[in-house]
Amino acid sequence: MNVEAILGVNITQFLLSFARASGLIVAAPVFQSRSIPMQVKALLAGVLAATTAAYVSSDLDLEKFSFWMAVVTLIQEVLTGIIIGLMINLPMYAFQLAGYFFDVPMGFGMVNIIDPQSGTEMPLMGHFNYIFACLIFLAINGHHSVIMALIRSYELIKPGMFFLRKEAVGVFLQAFSGMFYLGFKIGIPLIGSIFLADVALGVISKLIPQINVFIVGFPVKILLGIFIIIVFLPTYVFLIEQSFANSGDTYRMLRLMLQNLYVK
Repeated sequence: MNVEAILGVNITQFLLSFARASGLIVAAPVFQSRSIPMQVKALLAGVLAATTAAYVSSDLDLEKFSFWMAVVTLIQEVLTGIIIGLMINLPMYAFQLAGYFFDVPMGFGMVNIIDPQSGTEMPLMGHFNYIFACLIFLAINGHHSVIMALIRSYELIKPGMFFLRKEAVGVFLQAFSGMFYLGFKIGIPLIGSIFLADVALGVISKLIPQINVFIVGFPVKILLGIFIIIVFLPTYVFLIEQSFANSGDTYRMLRLMLQNLYVK
């Protein structure tokens, strides 16, 4: 039996969907982890393609295209998937960025560990924040939202109609700046608390010079930082839920981006 008989879609729909799903798997939260073998990622892309191929409505027929025209069209679909995954991943990077803000005030600025998901060095609290964000992402069924974003993307940008307009660059820069803003919002309670602790330790060092504030300050700031993180955990959960809600900034920016990638 051929693909059309098994899946109920033609080979062109499946290939276009597989290309976009592959790009999404490369960049989407959790799915893009290096801990997932490439064979599993390819299988996930195939399953997504089989699921979403029916939503691909296009007059394109790759069998009638020349080789290079078909390659260019498939590359466009891969780029569309990568952009979707990257836009969805920005809030996760914001939590990772907040970890950078946590590390130096808490005294972990020189502590780096290897992140198995990206294969790069990452600050201790940045790694913790990213893992925590991924767990919340899965707990609130964020992976379901990623699949829905892939399906709805076919309503906004048809296969073969990808084109990077100048407006899309502005939307991406706005989303990128929003990532820094979200990271700062996450980090400001801890940064402010550690700053007040430094002020208090400075006053103590003036009042009681016999106390070695430099040595005492390290455990105090670490314990205070851990306490602040525990206290604000519900807030972090709320921020992630808001980011990945249907009306949240993440999908609003994603919709704007896709609208500015579409050739009308």
